[in-house]
Amino acid sequence: MSRVGLAFPEIASPCTCPGCQRLDQEFPNDGRQLALTATNHPDPRLPASPLSTARQAKAKRATRLVSPRAGIVPCAGAGKSSPTTLPTKEKSTRRSPMSVTTMTIDALCVSPFNARRNQHDANAITGMAESLATRGQLYPLVVHPMPAKRGKKRSYGALAGGRRLRAFALLIEQGRLPSDHPIDVIVRDITDKGELHELSLFENLVRVDLRPYEVYAAVARAHENGRTLKEIADTNGQTIETVRRWARLGNLHPTIFAALEAGEIGQDQAKAFGATDDVALQLHVFEQIARYELGDWRRNAAEIRKLLKVGDSDLEKQLRFVGEQAYRDAGGRYELDLFADAADQRGRVMDEGLLLQLADEKLESIRKRVRRQTGKELRFEPAPPRLTLGNYDQGIDNSLEITAEPEPANAADAAALASVVYEMTHLESWAAAALDDEELTDDLRAHCIAAIDEHYEPLEAMLAQLQDRMEIPLPGSQVYATLQVLQDGETELRFWWANRQAKQKAEAAARKDPEAPQPKSVSAGPIGKPVPLPENRQSLATSGAAISRDHGSSERMVADNIIRDEHGLTMEGIQVMRSIRREMLRAALIEDALTGASDTSVALDYLIWSLARDRLTEIDLDLPGRYSHERGIAGLSARSEPMLPSVGAHVKRTPAHATWSKAVAELKQHPCITAPDLAAAFDAFRAEGFGFREKVAAVVVGCALERSANAPGYQVPLHDRLAVLAGFGDAEDQRELVEPTEEMLDMLPRDKRLELVHPHVTNAEYRGLEKLKAAELSAPVVRALKKADAWVHPMLRFSADLPGTLARTLEEAAA
Repeated sequence: MSRVGLAFPEIASPCTCPGCQRLDQEFPNDGRQLALTATNHPDPRLPASPLSTARQAKAKRATRLVSPRAGIVPCAGAGKSSPTTLPTKEKSTRRSPMSVTTMTIDALCVSPFNARRNQHDANAITGMAESLATRGQLYPLVVHPMPAKRGKKRSYGALAGGRRLRAFALLIEQGRLPSDHPIDVIVRDITDKGELHELSLFENLVRVDLRPYEVYAAVARAHENGRTLKEIADTNGQTIETVRRWARLGNLHPTIFAALEAGEIGQDQAKAFGATDDVALQLHVFEQIARYELGDWRRNAAEIRKLLKVGDSDLEKQLRFVGEQAYRDAGGRYELDLFADAADQRGRVMDEGLLLQLADEKLESIRKRVRRQTGKELRFEPAPPRLTLGNYDQGIDNSLEITAEPEPANAADAAALASVVYEMTHLESWAAAALDDEELTDDLRAHCIAAIDEHYEPLEAMLAQLQDRMEIPLPGSQVYATLQVLQDGETELRFWWANRQAKQKAEAAARKDPEAPQPKSVSAGPIGKPVPLPENRQSLATSGAAISRDHGSSERMVADNIIRDEHGLTMEGIQVMRSIRREMLRAALIEDALTGASDTSVALDYLIWSLARDRLTEIDLDLPGRYSHERGIAGLSARSEPMLPSVGAHVKRTPAHATWSKAVAELKQHPCITAPDLAAAFDAFRAEGFGFREKVAAVVVGCALERSANAPGYQVPLHDRLAVLAGFGDAEDQRELVEPTEEMLDMLPRDKRLELVHPHVTNAEYRGLEKLKAAELSAPVVRALKKADAWVHPMLRFSADLPGTLARTLEEAAA
């Protein structure tokens, strides 16, 4: 059977009877010889001859019939029926049988007679290009000669295979194939425009796309026979996720796949079964839904997934409670639904028994902790008491609930708990800001989160220990508890009177003892307000202890509370001020190195001295300088310092940042940094003059500087000393490093902005500012502060007063 529906006799060679020979002479383009060409052609996708509808009918009659009127008798292979007439003789030229030859890309173009007009479809060639690159050309192009142009080489138009030709051009353009790569073609010597249009239509019209299940089966068989899913994806221009889904559907249980072929289930139902690769479970569920009529709602995809327990809400709740990592560490398996939306991420718990066992063990550990905290052999019930009026259930009897809140075991635990919660809240705000910042790259965001986790995880462990030691005061002995896992994986612990008589008895006893503490509301969620620590401002005055990342959590909380009271700054505002002050000191050290006012730069001296003090101070000696926050400079080892993106935006607005960033950028381009050979890089460094080395020292020191502030807990006397030695001890000089901005003032409460601007405006101007709303106040305040040449925010200032007896001694010796 030909592709146009013509049945050709199966003949091994041309018939030599007189009737067939005469027929071939009168109809050179049709007849028996055409049948032989079609039968012997190696590619069944290509037509043997471009026949119009009328000529197809003539060819069919010519191959099967002879005319008695013409005096022709049927031969052995000419058919058995006899028509009364013969088709009229056509005027045309016999064509030679088709053969495959090769051409290069420069001799080929897409034929203007190609029926494919949609440019999107015509240019969808990425997958085809990958197939040609990996598997080679499977089918030749069908081309015809294009009208020759004077003085130009003759070209051929691709009538069938235009997309393949474009794919070849793409591969050659990408350099994946040479420009003279041979392309298989079949040349059709046709010049008639109508016939060219007809042949192109025929080539595209007779194609029948594969049915979806045929694609699934082909992918699954190819994978079974050794082809990787990536190879299949690359060959066919598909994503690995798409091919993985096809393979899963191709490997459905044979009974289910047969139902898909027969149309008994649809694509959505097949994908629901494909949510798991457990074919036994697939068949079990299929047999359940097969009892229902086609179209029954119990056969839909959602019900299939429900029976498979894909996305089961109760199991998902237990998994969140246990923790995915703990479940996996215990050997648990979780199978993601390949056909779920990216945002859904539903799946199936494959080891349900193991998960429930882990959940029971974790619940039991919580029960033991609660019993220890209450000091009672507390009974746990699965559900709260119910209120029944008559024969009607009114729901939970909330009047029997006992409100009690866990309390720290002692004052030390209370202080530690407040400090840990405060620090964790601080880190959580940084993490949230990093996740929400769209300007961060994935790598930088991951680095920030990893740096935060490095500090957060030890705090989590400490919090768990402190909570484990807390106490829960419960009145009386006739009480019980309920412990339930909520949908988000958190637990809800509640306490109840055993009965109404027990509650009344306890309340009566409490009335006889008016000094007995009243129970408080239970806290099922995270701890809210930290217990405030006593503010020891004097001990924080110049210690810099709040800077320490290892031991300064309590001091940092006290220092931040002081700053909040004095300056009205939030935690983010404090970070902004500290970061700007560090940028100012960086710029001051760079300026000092560039001017060369002294024999050696302040930064070089500071760097060498700090390293010596760090490495040579005995640990057991009670000398200052053992910790980085005391020296104001960290070690040379790499360290992670997460910073809110909004903090960086404030820093970039300062003049100091321009000085600092320029120096860093110039150093990054120097061969001592860029040379791959370390010896050559070191030689490049030594080849520079002493001024260059001082500049490098300033950059190195600037990278290692701690973020200090002119506020209790964050003061580092050495930073003030460095600013003075670098020539920025006066407020006028410091003003060159930082300017007041509206963004900076917006961080402050309205009353603090008025307080800052009051000394720098007249009384009349101040009364006018007092009438403005908070949103309108920053701009005029900034304008007034910019007129005051010596104004710098108090937290950013460097003090010219020499702090510390050692500094005074050095100054006196220098005088």
